[in-house]
Amino acid sequence: MKRAPYPIEPDTSGKNYWRSLDEFEKSPSFAEDLKREFPEGAAEPPQGTSRREFLTIMGASMALGGLAACRRPEEVIVPYTRAPEEVVPGRPLFFSTAMPILGTALGLVVETHEGRPTKIEGNPRHPESLGATNSFVQATVLDLYDPDRSQSPQEKGQARTWDEANAFLRKLGDDAKKKNGKGLAVLVEDHRSPTLAAQLDALLKLMPDARVVRYEAFGRDVQEEGARIAFGKALVPVYDIGEADVVVSLDADFLLNEGSVVKNVRAFAARRDPDRKDKPMNRFYAIESIFSVSGTSADHRLRLSSHKIPAIAYALAQEIAAAAKVELPADITSALGGASALDPQAAKMVKAIAGDIAKRNGAVAIVVGRKQPAAVHALVHAVHRAIGAVGKTVKFVQPLDEVKGGPAEIAALAKDLQAGTVDTLLVLGGNPVFNAPADVRDAIGKAKTLVHVGTHVDETGKAAAWHLNRAHTLESWSDVRSEDGTGAIIQPLIAPMYGGKTDAEILEVFLGGTRKGYDLVRASWRGAQSLVADFERDFRRALHDGLWKDSAFPAETADLDAAKVGAAIKAQKAVAPKGDLEVVFDPDPHTWDGRYANNGWLQEMPDPMAKVTWGNVASLSPKTAKGLGVVDGDLVTVGANGATVTLPALVAPGLADGTILVTVGQGRTVVGRVGKNVGVDTGALRTSAAFHVADGVSITKAGGSTKLSRTQEHFLTEGRPLVLEASFAKYQENPQVVPPPKKYLSLFEERKYDKGHAWGMTIDLAACVGCNACSIACQAENNIPIVGAEGVQRSREMHWLRMDRYFEGDLENPTSVSQPMMCVHCENAPCEEVCPVAATTHSPEGLNEMTYNRCIGTKYCANNCPFKVRRFNYHDYTKDTIEQHKMQMNPDVTVRSRGVMEKCTYCVQRINRAKISAKAEGRDRLRDGEVVTACQAACPAQAIHFGDLNDKQSEVAKRAAGPRGYKLLEELNIRPRTSYLAKIKNPNPELEGA
Repeated sequence: MKRAPYPIEPDTSGKNYWRSLDEFEKSPSFAEDLKREFPEGAAEPPQGTSRREFLTIMGASMALGGLAACRRPEEVIVPYTRAPEEVVPGRPLFFSTAMPILGTALGLVVETHEGRPTKIEGNPRHPESLGATNSFVQATVLDLYDPDRSQSPQEKGQARTWDEANAFLRKLGDDAKKKNGKGLAVLVEDHRSPTLAAQLDALLKLMPDARVVRYEAFGRDVQEEGARIAFGKALVPVYDIGEADVVVSLDADFLLNEGSVVKNVRAFAARRDPDRKDKPMNRFYAIESIFSVSGTSADHRLRLSSHKIPAIAYALAQEIAAAAKVELPADITSALGGASALDPQAAKMVKAIAGDIAKRNGAVAIVVGRKQPAAVHALVHAVHRAIGAVGKTVKFVQPLDEVKGGPAEIAALAKDLQAGTVDTLLVLGGNPVFNAPADVRDAIGKAKTLVHVGTHVDETGKAAAWHLNRAHTLESWSDVRSEDGTGAIIQPLIAPMYGGKTDAEILEVFLGGTRKGYDLVRASWRGAQSLVADFERDFRRALHDGLWKDSAFPAETADLDAAKVGAAIKAQKAVAPKGDLEVVFDPDPHTWDGRYANNGWLQEMPDPMAKVTWGNVASLSPKTAKGLGVVDGDLVTVGANGATVTLPALVAPGLADGTILVTVGQGRTVVGRVGKNVGVDTGALRTSAAFHVADGVSITKAGGSTKLSRTQEHFLTEGRPLVLEASFAKYQENPQVVPPPKKYLSLFEERKYDKGHAWGMTIDLAACVGCNACSIACQAENNIPIVGAEGVQRSREMHWLRMDRYFEGDLENPTSVSQPMMCVHCENAPCEEVCPVAATTHSPEGLNEMTYNRCIGTKYCANNCPFKVRRFNYHDYTKDTIEQHKMQMNPDVTVRSRGVMEKCTYCVQRINRAKISAKAEGRDRLRDGEVVTACQAACPAQAIHFGDLNDKQSEVAKRAAGPRGYKLLEELNIRPRTSYLAKIKNPNPELEGA
């Protein structure tokens, strides 16, 4: 039957949602795709397989279906001769640890099975993670088992023993001591380790002429410089987004890749609850060049090229001072000058924001992104002080250490390397030969004596005279302090698989010592007398709890240096951009700065906005793309700072006209098997002088095109109203913002699930930011394989949980909303009716279950699923799984083979584990919150809740029955167990419709 590409029922919100340009324009190709049950390639047999061969394979699968339960792999096993007391086969253990990330550190809890780390969760006790994680943290466990990790020290590419490497290090250190460190430089990452900082201090005391430089491809150097301008010293601003009634983002993606994102998402989402009584719903304004994940959550968004945003900041500061009746220092007022000439839309936005801020009594957070100059950061510090936000929504704390970082510092180091004043460079982590500014790379790689410490032999490791294999975070003794100073111990969950050493251990050998990582960490914290009364007791407690109690830095006070802030503003205003085009550099959502390039989970994770996998693109606004005459996949050549790169174009709704977004981190040349030949290296466009934004750029069609591995149009919903939205004002007038469910007559007596447990889930669209943490957590928990770029192009990605991205409005300036989509466990499941072998059935508790041994791969269930959430395993993706990756797999979840259908199970293994524990305690029923699914645990926004719908006091039951709760496609009478909560936005009445 031909299906109409129209909604079954009109969208009650009155909005027209679309997912791609083709859908927006209703192109002929899109209309043709709608006639298909699945995207092209998704329902066909494997490439190179004839229909006859495919049916033969499926027939063999059917014949073997009844025998599958009898097959066992032949293995040789060796039992414990003396089993550790705490290890019970089949029962996981959990350990606290931590890891540095994004200029802060997250407290973690790691699940292990018989000594193998398999899954990472956030530590609920830690103030930075609060029990949640992000996609990079979730994928870190896969990196532990990467077979392409460095497995020994190397000298000029030849394997060496650690005895040989230690002898070299000691001699190098002895020679450096004789020269007081002259000619020696140490390049470090933003490590956040007090122990490593102590080692570096010891080095500088022994070798006062040495130097230490910090470098991160996407660090907080601009933020630090802004604080130095404002206060005359390095202070770290710590935001409490949860205390802000108004949040303003100036080119900052603070919910995805800037700052303390996990903590920010948790605090921000908590203030998006329209039913919260103690604090009102916040209001969020975003002014940005790209359409960021943060921007999709904004109540009002203004798209503007990055180089035009300082003018907005200056005008906003003046308007805030006037509206709130506060005075900025005379030096700053003078530097700001008169009112900036803004276009009418921007002027109206600025005036509305200032008026809104004036009513909030300092409960305001203005977050400035890394792409904005230090002068804007310094000005915002002055504004926060003037309106009384300091101490409410932002405080300042001391930095971890005084080591300076950023492109200017590494550029100065490169000059000294070229001049020969630095001849020995010790690189502790990082890959500067790949991700340093283009004018620095060669100098780093050609250092006279280059020693590289890293988990992989990467571009820097290959150029080094000596490469020393580094221990992974999950196999290290180390420590970290988070943004606010909270300390935590990093403890090993497994012995170093390849004998790697930590940075602190390598410096210990370099300095002539013999202490191991454990002893170094203990010595570092034993010296913190203000924290430690009974060291042994407190150390054990820190290991157990995952943090040192009361170790956060106290808030600092500092006088504002208005003269310096005014001078910085004047200097910035004097710099005129070259031309109307700009290139904006962002971390790649799959690889960050290149460090995760060999991680298959992340490479196959769709970009939260563009939905691109396995590569990178040059994103252009529809107007800019139309002017060039390019469409998605056309190759374009981008030129900046005397260099050019060619990569595919992507038309990105919501991007500022004249802005070209490129990500840095793909196109690695010295990388493992997963990241090989993936993406384009765009680092050649990025220099130390144009590090985050480059102007004076060019873009031309290069000729030719390539097919993008993109998921945005996969599994289309044909215009059905799956997303519902309303304004906060309307919600307050009438909380029933979703239509009441309709009652449908059934042709048969439907089963009731009013006895025992009735498992269900709710997903709050007002809280979800679309960060993808849930998707990677699901992959880690459920042994979901990757399919590669070609598999994605054929719509065969295996993700059990996908993140749908919808746009609404016009192409140039749309709004957007994300919607997690997985099996919703329909009580009247259409998939069950058509399965010829009853492989998909219903449990007494309402779970839509899959019996893999019974499935013969007809795909009828996928054809009949209205949400297209079932995944057919076309190839035996796990057949050739390397031994190291097998160690990561969850033993509680079946590893599927070719020819079966799979989908979300509501983490039934976690339900059963909780039932076993309850039975051991003599309980018949589980408590609310006792079962937490993998996606729910990872979600920093707490958008997902799971539990027993029959327990009317459970959180999930209350949310599902609330005024915002609705179920998808209720008109089909399929009775999903997953409910969604309508998205509520809080627009400013002065701007609505502007």
